[in-house]
Amino acid sequence: MNQILLNILAAVVTAIVLPLISYIGVRFSTYLNNKIKDETAKRLLNEATQIVLNATRVVFQTYVEALKAEGKFDKDAQLIALNKAKSIVLAELKEDTRSFIEKNYGDLTSWITNQIEASINILKNA
Repeated sequence: MNQILLNILAAVVTAIVLPLISYIGVRFSTYLNNKIKDETAKRLLNEATQIVLNATRVVFQTYVEALKAEGKFDKDAQLIALNKAKSIVLAELKEDTRSFIEKNYGDLTSWITNQIEASINILKNA
């Protein structure tokens, strides 16, 4: 009788418990991988937006304010300011951040330009 119960228990463990443990292991591994990817993406995006905001502030303080005080901040000066900010951002972005932006948002230069424009709006309204 004990041998029959042991055989039934072994069959139940083999048929149900072991596949269930494997399934839970796969699901947990997938969850952890997604969590790591999300955290990495969040970190890279925060890093990139902070670099853009800082570059925009620097150009505003060192270039734009002086020209505005002299009344010389025209369309050409705006383009120069934009290019100065882009240069700062491109110099400071790490390769993994660049790759992340290109993979998720497309053209790096377009993304930087859009973020600079958004940062200018934030700084104007702050």
